[in-house]
Amino acid sequence: MIMKIIYIGLGIISFAIGTIAIWIPGLPTTGFYVLTAILWSKSSPRLETWLHNNRYYIKYVDEAVFGRKLPLKGRIIIYLITASMMAIPFFTTDMLWLKFVLPLTSLTQITSMESYYRGYLWRKGIPFTQNMKRAYSEK
Repeated sequence: MIMKIIYIGLGIISFAIGTIAIWIPGLPTTGFYVLTAILWSKSSPRLETWLHNNRYYIKYVDEAVFGRKLPLKGRIIIYLITASMMAIPFFTTDMLWLKFVLPLTSLTQITSMESYYRGYLWRKGIPFTQNMKRAYSEK
C-alpha cells in the first residue's frame, strides 16, 4: 500500500515535469511521460488508463508504451538531441542548482526510457497491465 502511494506520487511529479517540458526546450517530455506510465501501471490502473486515453498525451506515449517501437538508434538520437539542448544552459549559466538539475533530468530520461524498452520494470511476459490491454483493444 505504501509503495502504491509512492508510485502514484512519483508519477504525478513525473507527469508535471513532462507537461512543463512541452513548453521548455531541452526537457524530455516523452521520457517523463513514459516514466509516468510505468509508475502508474504499478500503482493505479485508473490513472494509467486516463493517461493512455487522454487525447493530449497519447501522442507522446502510445507507440512507445504499447508497441515498444522506438529502436535503439532512435533512442540514441533523442538522448543526443536532449543532451545538446541541455548543454547550452549548462555551460552558459552560473547557477549551481541548474548545473545539478540538468544532468539529473537527462539521467532520469535515459533511465526511464531504457528501463522500459529493455523490460526491466515489467514482469516477464506482461508488457502492460490487463486494464491497458482492454483499453487498447477498445480503441
